[in-house]
Amino acid sequence: MADEALYNNKLKQDAGVIILLLGLLYFSETFIVYRIVSVIWRSGEVPEITTVLPLYIIFIVLLLGIETIGCIRVYKSIKEHMYDFKYYD
Repeated sequence: MADEALYNNKLKQDAGVIILLLGLLYFSETFIVYRIVSVIWRSGEVPEITTVLPLYIIFIVLLLGIETIGCIRVYKSIKEHMYDFKYYD
């Protein structure tokens, strides 16, 4: 019973690390896209922004979606195998 409580506590810590990682990825990638779009917007080249902006939106949505799916799979894998490999011992 004590092992199960320890494992569940460590699993929660791992979930926190995964959420922190995902948050850092989200912040850094959206910041980079924001900076690129703001520079193009300030340059006054409206035709350029209308062609580039939809591509950036599609790219960032795909990128964030793939990262989210990857982090969820990592969490599920850790949860599934945490007793098999004595991961937290």
